[in-house]
Amino acid sequence: MAVGRAKERLSQESFVDAAIRIAARREPDGLTSRALGVELGVDRTAVWRHFENKDALLKAVGDRLLHMAIDSVDPAEEPRVLLRNLAHAVVTVFVHHPYVARELSFRGTSGPGEFAAMELMLSALDGLGVPKPAAALLQRTMADTVLALASARASFSLLPEDVQDENALWVNNYRAVNPARYPAIAAHADDLAKVEDRDIVDCLVTSYLTAIDGSATDR
Repeated sequence: MAVGRAKERLSQESFVDAAIRIAARREPDGLTSRALGVELGVDRTAVWRHFENKDALLKAVGDRLLHMAIDSVDPAEEPRVLLRNLAHAVVTVFVHHPYVARELSFRGTSGPGEFAAMELMLSALDGLGVPKPAAALLQRTMADTVLALASARASFSLLPEDVQDENALWVNNYRAVNPARYPAIAAHADDLAKVEDRDIVDCLVTSYLTAIDGSATDR
């Protein structure tokens, strides 16, 4: 249930706060002027006095999500640990705010959250001894891939429960394949069943860390 906040001083921050609250409740209309107006107890047109359009609002809310992910990691961690933790944090925050996150896959926000994430990642790569050209490529590649995965996870979390349950049983289909026709699938079916979402993020980060180690060695 929305809570009116008519006496709250309106600002871009207050609208972003409201959108985050709505997104955390997994409500689908968190970026509409109607929902934001109800949440803050103000006229629906008030939002457009603070944002040029819906895209500007989306980028501001997306930037806040990135800041939330950054705030959940320790910047003093060893660089490899930091990069791994940041990847997991982005996925977690996006899944907890799915209706906003699914629209952000490859969108740049050009805000303090995005810049803080880039600074954190590039500093970690510098700390690992990665040459500048390679660091730029690795940062962009890792950021785009993690954001795409996080957005996909967020979108999946919005599917009806019966669809999610059905998808979770996909491995049973692989176990049932004809081993004469699909010998590799049959041989790996049990191991495929053991793979968790978190394992996929870990594998992704490990792949980048391997590339990072190679870049540092070539320096």
